[in-house]
Amino acid sequence: MPYLDAALFNKKAKKHILKLILDDNDSILESIRRGMLENKLKECKVEDASGKVKHAVISFMEGSNFKKMDLRDAAILRASGNFKLNFDELWGIMHISTASKKPITGTFVRGTAAEGFELKLSFIKDVI
Repeated sequence: MPYLDAALFNKKAKKHILKLILDDNDSILESIRRGMLENKLKECKVEDASGKVKHAVISFMEGSNFKKMDLRDAAILRASGNFKLNFDELWGIMHISTASKKPITGTFVRGTAAEGFELKLSFIKDVI
């Protein structure tokens, strides 16, 4: 039985949370990559985010128009997505929602964190 089947049907795996707390001007994607490398993770799911981004670029659809937006000192309400490591390169996608008066949800393209920005990543490990 493949690993995923064993985790879902036989409940032989455990879900863990990796909490990343970033410093001022840390690259968010590079921090995810380093966290996965240091913890020997092949894949993870973005569960949540809190804090502010110092600068970020997101892309989104507005009607039938594709747009991008620069965020500066923006508070993040939540985040979701999936990442995989393949040959030490990060592959995946993350969506973020801002906590502004008119919330904006988009695909995270790149960005740096403000002091204390937190990301929660979940992963399955320790097959019994």
